[in-house]
Amino acid sequence: MNGGGDIWTRCNICKKPIAFGALWYRCSVSTCNKKRLALHFCSPDCWDAHVPDANHKSPLCIEERAPARG
Repeated sequence: MNGGGDIWTRCNICKKPIAFGALWYRCSVSTCNKKRLALHFCSPDCWDAHVPDANHKSPLCIEERAPARG
C-alpha cells in the first residue's frame, strides 16, 4: 500500500504510520469507508479530530487490526 518497511498506511489526520498488524481506528459512518476515500486513524484522538469537520450525527470510533504483512 505505502511502500517501505512495515507501514500499511498512514493516519489521515496526523500522518503517523500505521504498521501491518497494528491497531487502527475507523469511522462508523459509511461515507468515510468507501474504497476510494477509506479513512484510517492511528488513535481515537485523531478520529475525534475528524468528527467536527465531517458533520456526522452519531458516529462511532471502531477499533480494527491492520492486515498481516504478506
